[in-house]
Amino acid sequence: MSFKQGEIVLRLYWVILCLVFSASAVSDQKVYRWKDENGNWVYSDVPKKGSEKVKLSTNMLTMPATDTSILTPTQSTPTVSYQAKITAPSDQQTLRENSGSVYVNGLVTPRFANGFQVQLFLDGKATGPKQSTASFALRDVPRGEHKLQMKVFNDKGMLVAQSAVTTFFLHRASLLNR
Repeated sequence: MSFKQGEIVLRLYWVILCLVFSASAVSDQKVYRWKDENGNWVYSDVPKKGSEKVKLSTNMLTMPATDTSILTPTQSTPTVSYQAKITAPSDQQTLRENSGSVYVNGLVTPRFANGFQVQLFLDGKATGPKQSTASFALRDVPRGEHKLQMKVFNDKGMLVAQSAVTTFFLHRASLLNR
């Protein structure tokens, strides 16, 4: 860039700054333009032989509002908080079942999506594979105190909810009395 072009750019920059930052001064400001020897327009507040006065209006300085909401990151999908609850047997319930069969029902809210699975744990151990319903039938549960917990997994196998631990007591007739 030659010295003359640099001077032109500097003057043009100065004029633009004046226009943008001092709207009140624009009404009193005089700007002139002319073509240099290369045919480029030159703007200045100092008139030169052969220059013409540029009519300025404040309307030129007004820019339309720009929507910047696209710059703010948003979540594409809302986060859903799932909850799991064992509804039967109830906590601290005593069951009398000589066969050792225990039927467990659970509730997942909100209703879980496609691909979600539920798994039941008895005394900390899985009672079987993950399944798509929250109803379980346990067989040959020994007598005594037991703890249940239900866990909900999403379609990627990640844990999304788990119930509180439910304690129940199973009474069975003694083998000696049979």
